[in-house]
Amino acid sequence: MRIPIFILSVAATFMFMSCAQQEVAVCVENHSFHEGLRYADEVVAQSPFETVEISWSVALKLMEERNLAYRKALKSYRTAHAEVPMLTQVSSQLKESVGVSLQDILKPQALAKSFQDPIVGLPKQLGSIGALKDISHVMEQDVWDKAGDSVEARIQMRAEQVKLFSLLSQGEVIDRELERMEAEQQKPDFEINPKLKEAQLKWQASVEKDREDWIAEVRDFFNAEYHDVIFRKDASAKPSYRSVSNPDLTEWQRWCFLNRSQSLVKALQEQHKKSKPAVPGTRAVKSKVADILNKREEFVVTLNTNKVRGEVRNLISNWREMKRTQSKISSLATGDNSSGDPKVDLVKAQKVYALRCQEIEHTSVVWMMDEDCWMN
Repeated sequence: MRIPIFILSVAATFMFMSCAQQEVAVCVENHSFHEGLRYADEVVAQSPFETVEISWSVALKLMEERNLAYRKALKSYRTAHAEVPMLTQVSSQLKESVGVSLQDILKPQALAKSFQDPIVGLPKQLGSIGALKDISHVMEQDVWDKAGDSVEARIQMRAEQVKLFSLLSQGEVIDRELERMEAEQQKPDFEINPKLKEAQLKWQASVEKDREDWIAEVRDFFNAEYHDVIFRKDASAKPSYRSVSNPDLTEWQRWCFLNRSQSLVKALQEQHKKSKPAVPGTRAVKSKVADILNKREEFVVTLNTNKVRGEVRNLISNWREMKRTQSKISSLATGDNSSGDPKVDLVKAQKVYALRCQEIEHTSVVWMMDEDCWMN
């Protein structure tokens, strides 16, 4: 008994559909399992119910993985430094610069057609040929654009790094003050003197509020809803400059170098964009003549004088305020040296706390400008 072809085809279709549905179901299940594991790992990473203890070095690596602004800048930096094959780059510029290929331009038919209508045809042909000399200029402009993107990304990355070390330093100051107050509350005078107890508890509440604000910043910085975080200071800490009195601020390779590079690249980039492609060999001849005459080549760009002065003033003023703050801190009694009067000690501790916060603000500006901080 023969089975109609129609029935066989329908049965085959249902069989294939059933197999396809099974494959889709298995694929979805596998991917759901994979994403579920990622979700669970992320919950553990954000530690919603336990305190996380992290060293400063680990915090720096964690920032590179979790900080949104840093990762965006890092992506831009890598894109700017990505190698583009020369053949691909030339091909791309040819397509953009020349409407038709050079072989098409030089074909007898194309030339004949141009001569038939020279007013329209010849300018088009010559324009296509002339566009070839712009390719080098356009490719160089792409390099300048990438150089500008690279410096911009480095500045953004460093700004996030400075912000991290500022947060770490602020946390250290806050936790140190909380520990000092906890030790003070163990002394007999704390319960005996009601006014002193009230003043200390009020100050403690103020510092605890600072820590709440601080942990909120930490959560935003690491893009994680940590229950709490304790950072352990290590050798990765940036310099405090407390033992440095008069550094050589004229070392231009060290101070303000990155911001100055940004301004310089932008100016040179704009200058190159405005320049016209020169006749081949002109640059080489000009350079050779300058060598023969022992004459220095003129610089096409000079940074704005007021901008340079502003950078120098910003560095010097923050350095001066940083050292002034450090001097005030050293002149006050530290938390370990008690004067014997709890009231006096509390006032001194409050002053030192405020000064250390000011010190971090000024020091972080210097970190941003000091290339020695980022050598490694």
